[in-house]
Amino acid sequence: MSALKILSTNRKIMKAFKTLLLHVLLIAIGITFMLPFFWMVSTSLKSNEQLFVLPPVWIPRPPVWSNYRDALNFIPFFTYLGNTIFICLFCIIGSVFSCSLVAYGLSRIQWPGREFVFLLVLSTLMLPYQVTMIPLFLVFKSLGWVGTYKPLIIPSFFGNGFYIFLLRQFFRTIPQDLSDAAYIDGCSEFRIYLTIIM
Repeated sequence: MSALKILSTNRKIMKAFKTLLLHVLLIAIGITFMLPFFWMVSTSLKSNEQLFVLPPVWIPRPPVWSNYRDALNFIPFFTYLGNTIFICLFCIIGSVFSCSLVAYGLSRIQWPGREFVFLLVLSTLMLPYQVTMIPLFLVFKSLGWVGTYKPLIIPSFFGNGFYIFLLRQFFRTIPQDLSDAAYIDGCSEFRIYLTIIM
């Protein structure tokens, strides 16, 4: 009986030791991954003289908080940030709307030529951007869109082969029984797309 207790105690000690060793290892890996972030923050608070000193200074003395103000004033940062948010927001809306509709039609609705159209969409992925860059520029120039946000936003409302492919593959994993049940309840195709699939 005492031998079983000793064996059980030894197992508990070994398990606790393995757990401790694992945590020490994970903490060491976490610190290693945090070092570049710490170095970035530390460098952002250094004066010009402290930037390239050897050995490197990890904690700046004194911290130069005005570096942040100078960085924001050096370029129109908030204008650039606003432009980025504006363009990204409309591109996300356009991509989600157009690509999900096409992917729904290619994955959930049976119609003749569906697989051919899907292969056509996939074939657009094989076209290098360098091939379409100049013709696209000429199209945008003839439309008078050069120098505006339109060439960055409007094409996203016409789908992207890669996103269509990803969404189609995901939609195919959703059981058809859900759509069939919605049909029985009187849902239209768009309602099924909007409320069930999306």
